[in-house]
Amino acid sequence: MGLRVVLPCLFVGLLSLSILQWENNFIKLFYYIQTKHGDIYDCVDFYKQPAFDHPLLKNHNFHPQPTSPPRRVSPEKEVPKPDYKHVKIGLEGGGCPMGTVPIRRTTKDDLIRAKLYSEMHASKINPLTDEEPGKHVSYNFFAVARTFENIDYDGVGAMLSVWNLPVQAPQYTLGRVKIKNGAESLEAGWTVNPVLYGGDNRTRMYIYTNAGQAHFSRYGEKPYGITLSIYQDTINLNWYLKYDDNRTVIGWWPSRIFTNLGSTATGAEWGGEVFSPPNVPSPGMGSGHRIKLDTNYDAFFAQANIVVNNTIIKPRKDLKLFTDSFNFDITNKGDVGGEPGYLILYGGVSGAIGN
Repeated sequence: MGLRVVLPCLFVGLLSLSILQWENNFIKLFYYIQTKHGDIYDCVDFYKQPAFDHPLLKNHNFHPQPTSPPRRVSPEKEVPKPDYKHVKIGLEGGGCPMGTVPIRRTTKDDLIRAKLYSEMHASKINPLTDEEPGKHVSYNFFAVARTFENIDYDGVGAMLSVWNLPVQAPQYTLGRVKIKNGAESLEAGWTVNPVLYGGDNRTRMYIYTNAGQAHFSRYGEKPYGITLSIYQDTINLNWYLKYDDNRTVIGWWPSRIFTNLGSTATGAEWGGEVFSPPNVPSPGMGSGHRIKLDTNYDAFFAQANIVVNNTIIKPRKDLKLFTDSFNFDITNKGDVGGEPGYLILYGGVSGAIGN
């Protein structure tokens, strides 16, 4: 997966929790939020968030809200979509005060783990190809559905079922949507990654930073899901991350930090990925079971869509489906009603070993 903090994502702040603390006989007013799992998020002034330390963001003109959100088209037909429970993403107490953004407090150990993780995956060298399946120096395995048309893509989105699988460091497992152009890409999804989080095996939402995740799907039961989309504003050319069915903007990437993605994207993906070191059997992917073509049992992307010419549409039915291990599989069931998009099911069992 690689360490996803190379490019900054600027966050849009929400609500509040205040703490009064005595310091040197004076009352100091500051804001932070501690989750029940022990993570601490500081409420940082919007203009002082660490992303602005990036040299390409000096004197940046801020566009926290898109100026040209993509249009929706009416569905061609109504097909029942998967029945699932919505995952609510947020912090206790309502979040941070207006004008601030939540930034997870980083310890020295966090930085050491992040550096080691970054070095471990800096050589995610060999591209995933049909000609060389499974031959990745970093021992990553994939099951993905990809676009292949030679057109410009303005975005990608889907409703993702969220799972929690047993993983031992330095392994990880994840499911994500991805937009890319050459070596540059943006991803958003869920992950279990104990290396980055001090050994915890909780499921977390990831983009370029992470937030806590409280619910995950259980095999054979109604799944939990999150709706995520990444798309480019066709006027200011910034990339935006949206969450939930109301398409709430929770962050954006200024176009100036990219080379290829600064203009457009050339492909989109939906799928899963796992990592395990040499000679160590991999963790499972998705639900951790072989797919059964049933959304109560399989990890899935519902209403998988793309944005072309600033319009949310279905991709071509014949997406390129790729896996690089017999342990994992992916399939596209096609239309799944309500809004444009397909139902893509993926996952597999643990035990894959890289070549």
